[in-house]
Amino acid sequence: MVVVDNYPDSELKTAWGLSILAKTPKNTILFDTGPDPDVLRENLKKLGIDPNEIDFVVISHEHGDHTNGLSYLAKVRPGLKVYVPKGVARRIGVHGLNIIEVEKTMEVADGVAVIGWLPGPPVEEALAINVEGRGLVILVGCSHPGVANIVAKAETDLGVKPYLVIGGFHMGAASESTCRETIKHLIELGVEKIAPIHCSGDRIRSILEREYPENWLKCHVGSIIEF
Repeated sequence: MVVVDNYPDSELKTAWGLSILAKTPKNTILFDTGPDPDVLRENLKKLGIDPNEIDFVVISHEHGDHTNGLSYLAKVRPGLKVYVPKGVARRIGVHGLNIIEVEKTMEVADGVAVIGWLPGPPVEEALAINVEGRGLVILVGCSHPGVANIVAKAETDLGVKPYLVIGGFHMGAASESTCRETIKHLIELGVEKIAPIHCSGDRIRSILEREYPENWLKCHVGSIIEF
């Protein structure tokens, strides 16, 4: 479920940033927290998500459009476990949370792993969920290291085929040829569904919609993907 994104929905607040809620049979995980604590709070409420349901948070990287919602969680869920890339905890500057720095890929729950970390700048990590019968669902923040590089690392580290990648691809200024190369690379890696949001840019979204309809997932704030 996309909780915060800059691609709009009429019922929810829109903001430049990213937050995605992922539910597994055993855990509820918040990936990134968006740019504004009030936007996170209001969208969670409208989507019917009680912050007390969240088991832990994964932060992709240090930029404020992914971390600023943490201050809301610190107020309503003091002590909540938050995984961040190694070396960025002090730069996030939020107190009252259980911050855990991640240097390398680690399983954090049954079928759930933090893919870490990849060089940037800034350094970045991702979230991978192994969906039975499908493969890896990979959540990316801004993909500063390259979305295909993140997906390849997830597959290498976990030994599971990627199925879906969703999040920011950091390709707003990318040329059409670069967008096509990225799509081709993701499909070659085994990705079947591609959902670029946030900083991905309209160009890669339009190419996917026109030329790869079987791989394209149109997402925006409020979108829900179910398996």
